Amino acid sequence: MNDKLTAENPARIPLIDSRHGDIECYFGFASGRYTRTHGPFWFGIALVLTVISWIALKPFRETYFGEIITSGWQTNWLCILFTWWCLCILYAKLLKVRVQRRAFEIQGIFSLRSDFVLSPGTSGDVLQRIAQRVARPREYLLFNRVWMALSNLGNIGEVRDVGAVLDSQADNDSSTIDASYTALRALIWTIPVLGFIGTVIGLGTAIGSFTDVIASGDSGSSGGNTNSIREKLSPVVGGLATAFNTTLVALVAAVGIQLISTYVYKLEEDLLDDCAKYCNNNITSRLKLTDW
Repeated sequence: MNDKLTAENPARIPLIDSRHGDIECYFGFASGRYTRTHGPFWFGIALVLTVISWIALKPFRETYFGEIITSGWQTNWLCILFTWWCLCILYAKLLKVRVQRRAFEIQGIFSLRSDFVLSPGTSGDVLQRIAQRVARPREYLLFNRVWMALSNLGNIGEVRDVGAVLDSQADNDSSTIDASYTALRALIWTIPVLGFIGTVIGLGTAIGSFTDVIASGDSGSSGGNTNSIREKLSPVVGGLATAFNTTLVALVAAVGIQLISTYVYKLEEDLLDDCAKYCNNNITSRLKLTDW
């Protein structure tokens, strides 16, 4: 359905809804404010994806990549779970940014006439057009900001006061967007820590096994003991492999997620900037208030 609207055909104007395109709403969960995601829901999805990854990796456990993952299963699979969780959250935020972007496609909210003046008398018409064309407009970053400014227009005496309202709402929106990354940042911090825990576990295993090797070497130097020492060196090597592989998996995952997270955050910053430009072009520049 085309969301681009015209003032000449109000009967054909479709409603846009913030729930359309939001996967969380499809599964019956309440959509978070703006781009905030539902953490428990995406954790469940990540858990399913982790199980699928474990099943898919079974035929490849003897390969180099498979050995890296399975050698430190105590922490590596936790890293994979948290990695999927982060990726799911970022994917959901991308979809929510796309939903928020639909607000900019709607035309005809403000009159296209060059002589149109926005005042307490005409602001009601603008709000009515928004209500007619947008379901739950306060759930959109753009329309919520417009609604806050125009609904208080009758109580504002100067144009600069409107600018102050818009700036205040812009700060609130920026804080809301930033707060939506709190859980994601915690997960990105946790993943390398899990890798270091795996390193400690691996080193502990290697040191414990090496103690057995030393004890075997002190008991004699016959060929049988030599073979025994070789056998006991295997856990030492395995422990060292676990130590380094867990760190490798965790660091690679954390770097990848951080890069994707930075990209998504930049998209949300651009969304906030476009909201500010829209309000400046359609509200601040068209205002005419009665002097008190």
